[in-house]
Amino acid sequence: MPKLLFTILVHLSAISNSFAHEYYFAYAEISYNELQQKLEGTLIFTTHDLERSIEPKGTLIGKFEKLDETSAELKRIENYINQHFQIIYGCALDSLAPDVICISQFLLEGVVTQLNGTIECYISAAIPALYNPIQIKFDALMEQFPGQQNKLTFIYRQQKETLSFLLNDSSIYFTLKP
Repeated sequence: MPKLLFTILVHLSAISNSFAHEYYFAYAEISYNELQQKLEGTLIFTTHDLERSIEPKGTLIGKFEKLDETSAELKRIENYINQHFQIIYGCALDSLAPDVICISQFLLEGVVTQLNGTIECYISAAIPALYNPIQIKFDALMEQFPGQQNKLTFIYRQQKETLSFLLNDSSIYFTLKP
C-alpha cells in the first residue's frame, strides 16, 4: 500500500509540474487618443495565470475560455485590471493647466481568448487631458507569481515608450514628450 501511494503521489506531482511554467509575462499596449480624449489599449495575459490571480483557490480555472458579454466574470476581470494596472497622471479639473493628480479607471470593452492560451483584454478610459508627471503601476499577476514580468508600450503623439515591470519595480515614472 505505501508503494502504491508513493507511485500515485509521484505521478500527480509530474502531472502538476507539466502544467506549470517557469516564466510569467503580461503585455500591454496603451495609446492616448487625443481626438476622443481617452486611453485605449490591450492587455494580454496567460489565461490560467489571470484566472489563478483573480481567484487563488482555483475556482475560475477554465471559465475564462467560455466568456461571453453577459458573464459575471467580466466585472471581476475589469476590477482586477483597475487594481493592478493604473496610470497616474496630472489632470486639469478647473483650468487648462494641471491642478490635480488623477488615476485611470478603465472600462473592459471586451475580451478574446486565444488558442495559444492567452486572453486579450480590450480597455479604455476617458481622460480629457494627459499631463506630466506620469506614473504607471503594472503589478498584475505578481501577487500570485513573484517571477512575473510585465511589459508596456505607451504611445503618445506617435512616440512609443516601452517599460518593463518586475515585482520590486512595479511602478515607473516617466515624462511625456511634446
